Amino acid sequence: ARRDEFDEDDVHWKSTVRNYWSLLSPLIFSDHPKRPGDEDPSPPYNMLRNVMDMNARFGGFNAALLDSGKSVWVMNVVPVANPNYLPLILDRGFIGVLHD
Repeated sequence: ARRDEFDEDDVHWKSTVRNYWSLLSPLIFSDHPKRPGDEDPSPPYNMLRNVMDMNARFGGFNAALLDSGKSVWVMNVVPVANPNYLPLILDRGFIGVLHD
């Protein structure tokens, strides 16, 4: 992987995590169909705990969640049909598998 690809992936996922989290927070608030209002408490910090990234590439999604302080466990999956970046993911200290 080239350094510029790696950096672009990092920037992309940091932005995406900010957007996802702002969209998910009201939706994971409760099992009610209503959206929470201002009077409702914030969702629990660890409402999402386990995430599977089925096309992990460089592990950027995992890194962005970690950098943003989200307490989330991520399983990084590298499809066997894609370039094998699993060693890069493991070198970053993340867990992952190859899968077809």
